[in-house]
Amino acid sequence: MGIKNLVKLKEVTEENADFLYEMLKERDSTINVTQKELPSFNKHLEFIKSNPYDAWYIIEIESKQVGHIWLDNVDRIGWFTKKEFKGFGFVIPAFEELKRLHKRKKYLGKVNPNNFESQNLLTKLKFVLKNTYPDYLLYEYVVDDAD
Repeated sequence: MGIKNLVKLKEVTEENADFLYEMLKERDSTINVTQKELPSFNKHLEFIKSNPYDAWYIIEIESKQVGHIWLDNVDRIGWFTKKEFKGFGFVIPAFEELKRLHKRKKYLGKVNPNNFESQNLLTKLKFVLKNTYPDYLLYEYVVDDAD
Protein backbone atom coordinates (compact mmCIF):
# COMPACT_ATOMS: atom_id res chain seq x y z
CA MET A 1 0.00 0.00 0.00
CA GLY A 2 1.45 3.36 -1.03
CA ILE A 3 1.71 6.45 1.13
CA LYS A 4 -1.20 8.04 -0.74
CA ASN A 5 -3.57 5.40 0.62
CA LEU A 6 -2.32 5.88 4.18
CA VAL A 7 -3.00 9.63 4.39
CA LYS A 8 -6.36 10.65 5.80
CA LEU A 9 -7.71 14.14 6.46
CA LYS A 10 -9.87 14.76 9.52
CA GLU A 11 -11.59 18.10 10.07
CA VAL A 12 -10.06 20.19 12.83
CA THR A 13 -12.18 20.54 15.97
CA GLU A 14 -11.57 22.01 19.41
CA GLU A 15 -10.49 18.51 20.46
CA ASN A 16 -7.35 19.02 18.34
CA ALA A 17 -6.28 22.13 20.28
CA ASP A 18 -3.53 20.42 22.28
CA PHE A 19 -2.02 18.76 19.20
CA LEU A 20 -2.14 21.98 17.18
CA TYR A 21 -0.63 23.96 20.05
CA GLU A 22 2.25 21.51 20.34
CA MET A 23 2.83 21.99 16.62
CA LEU A 24 2.89 25.77 17.07
CA LYS A 25 5.64 25.30 19.64
CA GLU A 26 7.72 23.46 17.00
CA ARG A 27 7.53 26.28 14.44
CA ASP A 28 10.62 28.25 13.58
CA SER A 29 9.55 31.90 13.68
CA THR A 30 12.53 32.91 11.52
CA ILE A 31 11.11 31.05 8.51
CA ASN A 32 7.40 31.40 9.20
CA VAL A 33 5.24 33.92 7.35
CA THR A 34 2.15 34.10 9.53
CA GLN A 35 3.05 33.29 13.13
CA LYS A 36 5.96 35.16 14.67
CA GLU A 37 5.13 34.65 18.36
CA LEU A 38 3.54 31.79 20.25
CA PRO A 39 0.04 32.82 21.41
CA SER A 40 -1.32 31.80 24.78
CA PHE A 41 -3.25 28.54 24.76
CA ASN A 42 -6.49 30.46 25.32
CA LYS A 43 -5.82 32.72 22.29
CA HIS A 44 -5.01 29.60 20.29
CA LEU A 45 -8.31 28.01 21.34
CA GLU A 46 -10.20 31.18 20.40
CA PHE A 47 -8.52 31.03 16.98
CA ILE A 48 -9.67 27.44 16.42
CA LYS A 49 -13.22 28.30 17.52
CA SER A 50 -13.33 31.23 15.08
CA ASN A 51 -13.22 28.83 12.08
CA PRO A 52 -10.49 30.90 10.41
CA TYR A 53 -10.19 28.82 7.23
CA ASP A 54 -12.51 27.51 4.54
CA ALA A 55 -11.04 24.08 5.27
CA TRP A 56 -8.70 22.89 8.01
CA TYR A 57 -7.67 19.28 8.48
CA ILE A 58 -5.45 17.16 10.66
CA ILE A 59 -3.24 14.94 8.49
CA GLU A 60 -3.35 11.39 9.85
CA ILE A 61 -1.36 8.29 8.98
CA GLU A 62 -2.88 5.09 10.39
CA SER A 63 -4.78 7.20 12.98
CA LYS A 64 -1.57 8.99 14.07
CA GLN A 65 -1.68 12.78 13.84
CA VAL A 66 1.33 13.92 11.80
CA GLY A 67 0.40 17.46 10.76
CA HIS A 68 -2.28 19.77 9.48
CA ILE A 69 -3.24 21.47 6.23
CA TRP A 70 -5.59 24.38 5.56
CA LEU A 71 -7.19 26.40 2.78
CA ASP A 72 -8.40 29.98 3.25
CA ASN A 73 -10.96 32.12 1.42
CA VAL A 74 -8.36 33.56 -1.00
CA ASP A 75 -7.28 30.07 -2.17
CA ARG A 76 -4.11 30.08 -0.08
CA ILE A 77 -2.95 26.80 1.43
CA GLY A 78 -0.77 26.22 4.43
CA TRP A 79 0.52 23.17 6.24
CA PHE A 80 2.79 22.04 9.00
CA THR A 81 4.18 18.60 9.72
CA LYS A 82 5.54 17.53 13.08
CA LYS A 83 9.33 17.41 13.06
CA GLU A 84 9.43 13.65 13.50
CA PHE A 85 7.36 13.21 10.32
CA LYS A 86 9.08 15.73 8.03
CA GLY A 87 10.56 14.39 4.83
CA PHE A 88 8.15 11.48 4.40
CA GLY A 89 6.03 13.28 1.78
CA PHE A 90 2.75 13.21 3.72
CA VAL A 91 1.80 16.71 2.54
CA ILE A 92 1.73 15.64 -1.12
CA PRO A 93 -1.23 13.22 -0.82
CA ALA A 94 -2.81 15.55 1.77
CA PHE A 95 -2.80 18.36 -0.82
CA GLU A 96 -4.21 16.00 -3.46
CA GLU A 97 -7.09 15.14 -1.11
CA LEU A 98 -7.60 18.82 -0.22
CA LYS A 99 -7.91 19.62 -3.96
CA ARG A 100 -10.42 16.81 -4.38
CA LEU A 101 -12.54 18.02 -1.46
CA HIS A 102 -12.27 21.76 -2.16
CA LYS A 103 -12.07 22.46 -5.86
CA ARG A 104 -10.60 25.83 -6.85
CA LYS A 105 -9.34 27.28 -10.13
CA LYS A 106 -6.03 27.95 -8.42
CA TYR A 107 -4.25 27.52 -5.10
CA LEU A 108 -1.69 29.89 -3.63
CA GLY A 109 1.27 29.32 -1.35
CA LYS A 110 2.83 32.18 0.64
CA VAL A 111 6.33 31.31 1.84
CA ASN A 112 9.14 33.02 3.73
CA PRO A 113 12.12 33.49 1.36
CA ASN A 114 14.30 31.64 3.90
CA ASN A 115 12.00 28.62 4.10
CA PHE A 116 13.70 26.47 1.47
CA GLU A 117 11.96 23.29 2.65
CA SER A 118 8.51 24.76 1.88
CA GLN A 119 9.70 26.23 -1.42
CA ASN A 120 10.93 22.78 -2.48
CA LEU A 121 7.66 21.17 -1.44
CA LEU A 122 5.60 23.71 -3.40
CA THR A 123 7.76 22.98 -6.45
CA LYS A 124 7.13 19.22 -6.00
CA LEU A 125 3.42 20.01 -5.82
CA LYS A 126 3.75 21.80 -9.20
CA PHE A 127 3.32 25.33 -7.82
CA VAL A 128 5.10 28.06 -9.78
CA LEU A 129 6.68 31.18 -8.29
CA LYS A 130 4.43 34.12 -9.27
CA ASN A 131 5.77 37.08 -7.28
CA THR A 132 8.62 37.94 -4.97
CA TYR A 133 8.06 40.37 -2.10
CA PRO A 134 10.54 41.53 0.56
CA ASP A 135 9.10 39.27 3.26
CA TYR A 136 7.48 36.44 1.28
CA LEU A 137 7.31 34.56 -2.01
CA LEU A 138 3.95 33.88 -3.65
CA TYR A 139 3.52 30.57 -5.46
CA GLU A 140 0.55 29.54 -7.59
CA TYR A 141 -0.90 26.23 -8.71
CA VAL A 142 -3.36 26.55 -11.58
CA VAL A 143 -5.80 23.68 -11.98
CA ASP A 144 -5.96 22.17 -15.43
CA ASP A 145 -8.22 19.55 -16.97
CA ALA A 146 -5.97 16.72 -15.73
CA ASP A 147 -6.72 17.61 -12.07
